[in-house]
Amino acid sequence: MSRVLVLTGLPGSGKSVASEIAVMMDIPVITMGDLIRAETAKRGLEPSGDNIGEVAVDLRKKFGDDVVLRRLWPDIQNAVSKHPLVLIDGMRSTPEKEALIELMGDEPDILAILASESTRDSRLSGRGRSDDEGTSTRDTRERNWGVEALINEANYRIQNEDDINSFREEVKALLEGLSRTD
Repeated sequence: MSRVLVLTGLPGSGKSVASEIAVMMDIPVITMGDLIRAETAKRGLEPSGDNIGEVAVDLRKKFGDDVVLRRLWPDIQNAVSKHPLVLIDGMRSTPEKEALIELMGDEPDILAILASESTRDSRLSGRGRSDDEGTSTRDTRERNWGVEALINEANYRIQNEDDINSFREEVKALLEGLSRTD
């Protein structure tokens, strides 16, 4: 039976780095933020933090807090049918987790990536993505969606404060353990 590992954490915590490791290990990654960025582009908006945030809020307001997960479900279902472990990057709320449980019929594993605000701010200012405008606005928005409740429900937690190599090794070891089918 396939396992689903949900990555959660505040902006700049290291979710993308963990996803990159999964990709290198041939573990499929479904990135929830990609759907929001695509919807922003579809609406003809610049991919700024404000626009991406407004689109995310608008989608949730119009279609429910679990809209992103439900729209990605066909991709998740396809990956789960072909791989022993699938990673979902960027879950933000308990309603998204509950929708996943409803659709999958099983609880996902949750990995919370944790880092301090100052560490995350430093990373966001250095990575150059169009929606990286510091942690304050994004943290508030994601906390309002309930990301902290999801972090508190995590089966696994990895601190990502200092040494990137140690973080990478810890993520890789966890993914190797979860990938085992024996």
